[in-house]
Amino acid sequence: KKEMLEVEEKHDALFDKRLSQEEVWIRQGIKARRTRNEGRVRALEAMRREYADRRKRQGTAKMDIQQAEKSGKIVAEAREINFAFDDGKTVVKSFSTLIQRGDKVGLIGRNGVGITTLLKLLLGELEPQGGKVKTGTNLNIAYFDQYRSALDETKSVQDNVSGGRDMLEISGKSRHVISYLQDFLFSPDRCRQPVSALSGGERNRLLLAKLFTKPSNILVLDEPTNDLDIDTLDLLEELLIDYKGTILLVSHDRAFLNNVVTSTLVFEGEGIINQYVGGYDDWLRQRDATVKTSTKTPEKQPKP
Repeated sequence: KKEMLEVEEKHDALFDKRLSQEEVWIRQGIKARRTRNEGRVRALEAMRREYADRRKRQGTAKMDIQQAEKSGKIVAEAREINFAFDDGKTVVKSFSTLIQRGDKVGLIGRNGVGITTLLKLLLGELEPQGGKVKTGTNLNIAYFDQYRSALDETKSVQDNVSGGRDMLEISGKSRHVISYLQDFLFSPDRCRQPVSALSGGERNRLLLAKLFTKPSNILVLDEPTNDLDIDTLDLLEELLIDYKGTILLVSHDRAFLNNVVTSTLVFEGEGIINQYVGGYDDWLRQRDATVKTSTKTPEKQPKP
């Protein structure tokens, strides 16, 4: 299979070189329109169609999330927890919530407000300074880090996913690492390059590829949509909607939150975190309704 992939890669490279040469030739102008060159023009049009078909085949990501056994019914329960930074800035103030298996929770707040800290508190990675957090049982957590700290810049794309192995176990089936990475739009040549050579979008796709090699029942996604193309974004959205486990999703993508989450935790300022039913737009409607109610001018009482 590896030899077949290498042969296919060489064929595609030669084809692309020939197509490039023909494109230069066609741009020379009137000579290309002479009768004796009509066959060459038709051949070029056929090459263009073949190239477009190949790009179409390679241009749509095919991701799949491996799901582990169910977690316990309660994933995390926080009771009146508090946390502040060393400089005295309050991050979480008297916050309580109950996250159960299958919940899809969005976290909304500006950068630096303490969202990552709250995630660590809920997952038991950080102790609250006040109150109590109870984490559930049988938690298999897959973590998507917006800073991509899980990627080794010095290793190749395929080694970051496979750890140097040729084969991966994906959903109970054995797959070659290059074949698997092609589902995430990486060509065989790109698979062998170091992570340091990748663009932002490619790094995000690679991190998703690495994330989905392991079964999980909790997905923690910190800004997963950055730099993703539309097709990949749509597929990721569908996968998260169908995911049977629990999702904690941090995103500034309003539409993505609306389509995926069932509730939101919103950082309102000064450590106050409120929970709302629904996505981003649902939060705005509930917030605006609360503001209107609290600012409504009281009716004048009739004089006695």
